[in-house]
Amino acid sequence: MLRNRIHYWTCSKVADFIRGEKKPHALEWGDWDEYYADLKKRKPIRYWITEELLSTLQNIVYYPYDVYSNTKGYIRNRWIDKTHYLKTGLKPGGYYEFDERILHGLFNELVDYVEIELSHLSKWDRKKKYKFKRGRCVEAAYDYFEWANNLTYGKDCGILPDHEDYGKLTDQAIKSRKIKELYEWWTITRPNRDNPLMSITKESHGKKYYQLINDIENDYDDEDTAKLIELIKIRNCLWT
Repeated sequence: MLRNRIHYWTCSKVADFIRGEKKPHALEWGDWDEYYADLKKRKPIRYWITEELLSTLQNIVYYPYDVYSNTKGYIRNRWIDKTHYLKTGLKPGGYYEFDERILHGLFNELVDYVEIELSHLSKWDRKKKYKFKRGRCVEAAYDYFEWANNLTYGKDCGILPDHEDYGKLTDQAIKSRKIKELYEWWTITRPNRDNPLMSITKESHGKKYYQLINDIENDYDDEDTAKLIELIKIRNCLWT
């Protein structure tokens, strides 16, 4: 049974007390494996209590809630949010080529990811009250970026001052900056690109006129492709 909880007993203050040390607030995925292996080696009994026993007990206590939550989640995902397919955001009724559906589908989902999913992270983590409209809040999303874009390796990540990565941007911060960059390109930069028909001087005419328009359109197409590739490269980071 899939479980998606906000609070985990293994990350509680009680667990830290039993463990005899504070669990890192955040680590890279590969570093978590190293952390657990080291903890198990240094404190096998404490590791078993905090990482295995507490987790098992929580699963037993939360079982009724898990059944309810999974059922509710299935119904919402299946018939309301419909997360099993991509939404292009294109206006219904028109014909759109496959390449255009790919571009709009992926970037429209990026907008949803930023304005819905990332914004709700700020909603849960901050005391600030946001105004959500249809589940969206750009202000909350930008507050998330303000936090995530400036994350650095430090004691919360298990990195001490003498480590070479201490004070450097985390991988999460680097990817967050790229997400913001692509989001703003799609929502601000791209919609305000000059219209090729309006950007050509009146002195141009005939074949030269159409060639200049074609060159601009090709540049725009190349830019779309480049940004689409950048989005694909960070797809493994687009989850909450």
